[in-house]
Amino acid sequence: MRFRRLVGVGVLLALCGAGCKREEAGGGSGGGASGRSKGPLVGGMGTLLAPGRAADLRVSPNGQFLTYLLEAKKPRLDGIPPQMVLGELYLVPVTGGTPRKVGEGVTNVPGGLLFTPETGHVLFLGGYNPASQAGALYAQSLTDPTAEPVKLGENVTYMLPSPDGQRVAFVDGGVLKLGPLPKGPFQDVGGEVSTAQFTPDGQVLLFKRKLVAAGGLAVVRVAQAAEAPRKLGDYAGDYEVSKDGRHVAWQVRSEAVRGMYDLFIADVADLKPRQVATGTKAFGFSPDSRWLARTENGKPEQLGDLFVGPANGSAGRKVGERVEEFAFAPDSQALGFLERYDPSARAGLMSVVQLPDGTTKQVGSRVPNFTWGSEGKYVAFLSRFLKPIYSVDLMIYPVGAEAAEKVHPGVFGYGFTPGDREVVFRTNCIREGRACDFKALALPKTQPEPATWLQGIFSYKLSTDGQRVLVSYARMDSDTYDVAVYDVKTQARKTLEQRVQIPAYFAGEGDSRVVFLVQQGSAPGVYVAPAQP
Repeated sequence: MRFRRLVGVGVLLALCGAGCKREEAGGGSGGGASGRSKGPLVGGMGTLLAPGRAADLRVSPNGQFLTYLLEAKKPRLDGIPPQMVLGELYLVPVTGGTPRKVGEGVTNVPGGLLFTPETGHVLFLGGYNPASQAGALYAQSLTDPTAEPVKLGENVTYMLPSPDGQRVAFVDGGVLKLGPLPKGPFQDVGGEVSTAQFTPDGQVLLFKRKLVAAGGLAVVRVAQAAEAPRKLGDYAGDYEVSKDGRHVAWQVRSEAVRGMYDLFIADVADLKPRQVATGTKAFGFSPDSRWLARTENGKPEQLGDLFVGPANGSAGRKVGERVEEFAFAPDSQALGFLERYDPSARAGLMSVVQLPDGTTKQVGSRVPNFTWGSEGKYVAFLSRFLKPIYSVDLMIYPVGAEAAEKVHPGVFGYGFTPGDREVVFRTNCIREGRACDFKALALPKTQPEPATWLQGIFSYKLSTDGQRVLVSYARMDSDTYDVAVYDVKTQARKTLEQRVQIPAYFAGEGDSRVVFLVQQGSAPGVYVAPAQP
């Protein structure tokens, strides 16, 4: 949440209007040049939505509203994060309209502003105090954006909307409160609380207390919030709820192995804790809530082995040794993990096991990271090759295949397009990674070499349908970026604007628009442009 003060909004909109176009053209050197060259226009596609030197642009989940900060300034307090700012919070529809100030002293720190999942409200902390890391909690309606914000709490350090966006839990003065949006009433649930989590159906709320209260993990049923919470254990670590909301797993400081955690599980229906494993570091449920994976028998100086079993915590089978991290395939049919992990090299063997009873297959070595495709058919990973020369290469493994295949050498950043139609990546980078080729390999692999979609890009975002790519180019004459959109099918590309602040975002119905900030020149503000080349 970074935003700046909007000075003279009425006058500027009267002179410029919601459809005001930037009058600066491309060209010119250095940041902050107020005019553009008189040559052919490059970019300049943005329409001004809100004037002013804005910061911390955010987009609502449905893409219909933007929030930003004006008059954003760093607090005069030693020891705070250098990126922290406080400013005036503004709200504006993506389709245009008069920007509306809804809050003051709003911060951009994580957790200081949240949209509810159904985009009914935006929750934010106003009058934020960096020293106490607390502020007054407000709820601003997005179904009626002209309504006044509703104040929910005075000294709030944590907030969490329910999955359906109908309720909110927040910690006010150390006390966890729970109630319906936007006006409550809010019921006191427990004291000395640090974090909380709803079950996916929103019917149960878990919360963890601070260490001064023994770091206890407790549970309360939303419909019975007035009743005493049920404690699951003290000195809890991480906790997670299965996607179907039937099971909750959590760590408890181990008494048998100092410096480690034991893993417990309970059915949400009866909340009776059962110990699953000792010496646990990582654990997680599969997306279909059928499996629970966890590391076991670990020690502070040695990583544990990976076991996977039923989600109810019953006995599992060992599938990997000395595992640092793991991830289920999105379809829950396989589990990928880095085993025999070397903490000093930050790399391990890339291994995949098909569930429920497949044999573990090691498909890569010296692997620092990996990611699954959206349908679980492929896993992509980087592998460090030492001969004939050192290179960090992108590999891809089709689940069930005999071996992984090399996609391209020298890769920096990678991912999949929706539907796993392509694996995309940055390569051939120069300027310390600020200018790279953007390539794509169609899947299943039918061509020997990836196609080059773009050159010299800094960052990229894919539209929801994967048919357009929003890219940025790092300028050499200022600390700003040019933003362009690329059509995958037609291979058409268009620069939307020059000298913008990133990140830029897709917004609007069907990602039909691009929104971004311009902070330099004679017409700074929040801009929107068509998301078509």
